[in-house]
Amino acid sequence: MDTQMAWCPGCNHPVRLSLTAEHPGESHANLPEGGELVCLDFQAGCSEGTCPLTGRAGIVMGVRLARSHLPHEAQTVHTTCTACSQLSELEVLDANYAVCALCDSTLRIVMLTLNDETRIIVAE
Repeated sequence: MDTQMAWCPGCNHPVRLSLTAEHPGESHANLPEGGELVCLDFQAGCSEGTCPLTGRAGIVMGVRLARSHLPHEAQTVHTTCTACSQLSELEVLDANYAVCALCDSTLRIVMLTLNDETRIIVAE
């Protein structure tokens, strides 16, 4: 995996960037040719607004990173994925979205914090 450092004006510090592997020639029409730019330092705060490195919604970078399966640190929870109906590990992107590690579906989640600071996360 080749990574490059770049200055992120949104985070105001250097971040690690990589490209996902190119898709095979017989890819579906909705998949772009070649790889996609992925920030390996995506954080929950990055999901707000527009990513200054790609010009797209910040949450898009989080989804790209989760679906790339590139090594990175992420908060995960174990629950049943509503898309594939399997007990799976969901990578939490922010307070509203997570990605299933088995089927790569983006799921809307609800986080509830109890009085003892325990959190319950439910996938919709």
